[in-house]
Amino acid sequence: MSDEHPAKKPRPWWHWALAATGTAAFIVLLIWGPWWIEGHHLRDGKGNLVSSAGIIVTGFRTMLIAIAAGGFTAAGLWYTHRSHQHTEKLFEHTREKDREQTELTREGQVTGRYVEAVKLLASDKITERLGGIYALQRIMGDSQKDHETVIKVLAAFLREPPDDDEGMISGDRQAAFTVIAHRPPYSGPGSYGIDLQGAYLEGAISEGGNWENADFKGANLASASLVDIYAKYANFSAANLDGADLHNSTMYHCRFEVASLVGTILPGNMDGCSFNGTDLRNIANPKVLLNQRLYTDEGTKLPTGNPSIGETNPG
Repeated sequence: MSDEHPAKKPRPWWHWALAATGTAAFIVLLIWGPWWIEGHHLRDGKGNLVSSAGIIVTGFRTMLIAIAAGGFTAAGLWYTHRSHQHTEKLFEHTREKDREQTELTREGQVTGRYVEAVKLLASDKITERLGGIYALQRIMGDSQKDHETVIKVLAAFLREPPDDDEGMISGDRQAAFTVIAHRPPYSGPGSYGIDLQGAYLEGAISEGGNWENADFKGANLASASLVDIYAKYANFSAANLDGADLHNSTMYHCRFEVASLVGTILPGNMDGCSFNGTDLRNIANPKVLLNQRLYTDEGTKLPTGNPSIGETNPG
């Protein structure tokens, strides 16, 4: 469909006929009107013109011309108003089309950047993978609608097994972990979690960051530093957290069921966390378990001196 505005239609014939008739009527009225309307004032009883006839005729014609001038002025104002409204509509139409075209152009640019970033992420060179990660971070900041997609791609990258038995987390994987942790706020519809089940994240560092609803089930987080993070409702079930540092973090209602916590520093904000089937005897700071509402079961192994820290998990 063309964006061009259709040409104006010619005026119907009766418009011109009406204008011609009105003009002719005005001329006739201008010439003969005084005699038709004011005739009884123009002659005396004998049929002769009175001395003031000229003044009466001139006054009548002046009045008639003034009325016509007022009518033309009103018509001009009405036409100007209509023209202004039409111009506004044309301007709004053009602006809307420009806005749509700009949005389409921007979407095309974002798509192109996204495709190139994913290609870099699949490279066998760490420098190119880092470039892909930071390109995705930029896309996530520029396009709110691509926010969730970018996080899913980076999470899938972290779930991929390392190329070799590299020990601590590699630089590119740490970069992806940091980008996810410090992602911009999401204002889209609903909410989404972060799927890092089984991810290899040994030695990963997150100083601050948002891990709410993140799923670390079965992940390797040994020696990780997750300090000052916000991880409400996160799932660490069956995760390896040996030697991990979680101090000063907010971790309400998290799941640590059957997690490995040898030498782990737990935070002080863990109300509502579940430790079903978890061995807590070798955590680094057992006193942190006191005065917290934690859920345990018969499979939970408590540190010595903490005989009744938990409540029975209702589910």
